[in-house]
Amino acid sequence: MITIEKQPVKPEFTFKMFEILGGLWLTGCVKTAAELNIADLLASGPMTISKLAEETQSHEIQLYRVMRALSGAGIFEESENRTFALNDFGAALQTNVPGTAKNFVLTIMNEHFPGYGDLTYAVQTGKIPFEHIHGKDLWGFYKEYPEIGENFGKGMTGMSGMELKGIIENYDFKPYHKIVDIGGGNGVMIHTILNNTPDSFGIIFDEANVIEKTVKMIPENLKERCSVAIGSFFDRVPEGADLYTMKWIIHDWSDDECVQILKNCYNAMPKGAKLLIIDAVIPDDSLNKPHMAKLLDIVMLACLTGKERTLSEFKMIIERAGLQFNRLVHIGTEAKSIIECEKL
Repeated sequence: MITIEKQPVKPEFTFKMFEILGGLWLTGCVKTAAELNIADLLASGPMTISKLAEETQSHEIQLYRVMRALSGAGIFEESENRTFALNDFGAALQTNVPGTAKNFVLTIMNEHFPGYGDLTYAVQTGKIPFEHIHGKDLWGFYKEYPEIGENFGKGMTGMSGMELKGIIENYDFKPYHKIVDIGGGNGVMIHTILNNTPDSFGIIFDEANVIEKTVKMIPENLKERCSVAIGSFFDRVPEGADLYTMKWIIHDWSDDECVQILKNCYNAMPKGAKLLIIDAVIPDDSLNKPHMAKLLDIVMLACLTGKERTLSEFKMIIERAGLQFNRLVHIGTEAKSIIECEKL
């Protein structure tokens, strides 16, 4: 029997692993701040920890320990006499403000979170931890618990703020007369596009349980140019548009499921129409390099059948659906890029 001598661990790497675990502990503090609406309370001005504890019905000493950790990471600011103030970082946890991260934090740290501790199940079985834990898939879970599903939708909207500006600045939507946003949710992307293309008309396409709320959210100035359509992209999508968009849709599904969705797009598109897949793209040459999409892929591994893909992997499913890949457009964030496809 060959004996393999194990190498001792260098102390600096033990500490680095400790720092990684610290991210988990800090995220727990972020969740508490979100649940207690700390950012909303501090929006009106600084508060002492005793006042914050009173307003949140919390134990003062325990709340202080959480707030101290958050302020140490730059989330909120602590001054003398245990007084805390809102800063730009902490403001990302406010309720119902453009660009808020609060709802996404609550999604990740509530229904999604147990899956991240069960990745071994995914690796050894090829199955989805979320379904193993909750007894149903993600979309079925949100249909059963619509209030949680609504928070998830708000979370997606809040995170959209970091890329919508980049999408508009890096892609010219003005040449397109009719635009369909597939899986468009509450419509924030099509609203943004139409506000920048005064001669375009838009359709938000999604399932009935989503669209019933989407209709009410169409801004008054867009009601004549924005409409909705109900259905499943696994069955069909609205026909005859110049441009189709899908933001954070394709990454939710397996390759075969994606090909089915893309084929339905192909069948609905006239020749010359474009399709924009707006998703994270892992660089093909990113070996041993950090990239946000590699971490987003763990969300997919824990919760869905999908994955984040390299450009080569995107090209494969695009070709299988009969579409032509045209170009990759970077928008200034690793979390999203635009993959332009066309029906020839």
